Amino acid sequence: MLRSLGVFSDFEVQLFNQNIETKIVEKNEVLLSEGEISKSIFFIKAGAIFQIQTIDDEEKIIDLNIQNDWAFNFDSLTNQIPSNTNIKAFVKAEVIELKLESLHKLISISQNFLQLNKIFNSLSAKIHIYDSNLNPTEKYNYLLSNKPQIIKIFPLNMIASYLKMRQETLSRVRANVIF
Repeated sequence: MLRSLGVFSDFEVQLFNQNIETKIVEKNEVLLSEGEISKSIFFIKAGAIFQIQTIDDEEKIIDLNIQNDWAFNFDSLTNQIPSNTNIKAFVKAEVIELKLESLHKLISISQNFLQLNKIFNSLSAKIHIYDSNLNPTEKYNYLLSNKPQIIKIFPLNMIASYLKMRQETLSRVRANVIF
């Protein structure tokens, strides 16, 4: 996992492994609650995680994460402000937790750990879906091309919410997709 983010010596890998914690989280267990200040990022070894926000009494899916993804609330983590989302396990999951304090410690020991900034690049896919003028078909095709496992793991209503469309629209889009 670490070596997929950059070049690290054996000593640095050992140091990283000493500063992480593996956890088993049960279905619907909360990793970050709304109002809590994020202190960690989570690598998903197995299972699936989702991030949800309540807007006008309606729950909206902000992010869907699967095996080999990193899950975190960017604003809360980087600005150390209360989270406006919840991060929960969709199914029983095994995650590796890296606390922000440990990340800072690792960087102070070796500048090589600055390569972990690549973790935050995963936001670019989400931003592409939200900030571009993609139509519903383009959004779904983007998801199919970049994270096809999401479609196999999460139910249609969650995927529709994540893609910022109604479930009926997603159903029509899926009916017209040619595999």
